[in-house]
Amino acid sequence: MSKKATKAVVTIDGKKYPLVFGFKFLNEINALPNDTKEVDRLTLLIGGLIDGDPESLKQVLSASLVTYDELSEQDIINYLETSDEVENLFENFIGFLISAPLLKKRVTKIKESIEKMMQMAEDQVETAMEQAMTN
Repeated sequence: MSKKATKAVVTIDGKKYPLVFGFKFLNEINALPNDTKEVDRLTLLIGGLIDGDPESLKQVLSASLVTYDELSEQDIINYLETSDEVENLFENFIGFLISAPLLKKRVTKIKESIEKMMQMAEDQVETAMEQAMTN
């Protein structure tokens, strides 16, 4: 039996909107796999979420709400600028994406790769600092 996906919901102007991570979401962020070796849009957005980039959060939130015609981009911006939930959304969105059936495997790999790169960068800085202190 598969693990149940985390229900992701935001409340904008008093109305609850379940976030949808389906094909419309993937098309909106241009994350469907392509033939190039370039870093794809999904990887950039996940990196932005890990780094706390507000624009990445806005893009992922907007894409997950694309199925709701009544919401404008300005509604989403107002929500992000005024909500006390925003700080938690960065981490929560990664969890939402990892629990989404269409994205789970890919997002998990992307997150692990980014975390490894970040750890390698930290290790290099630490090594350089230790070398500078001994010279």
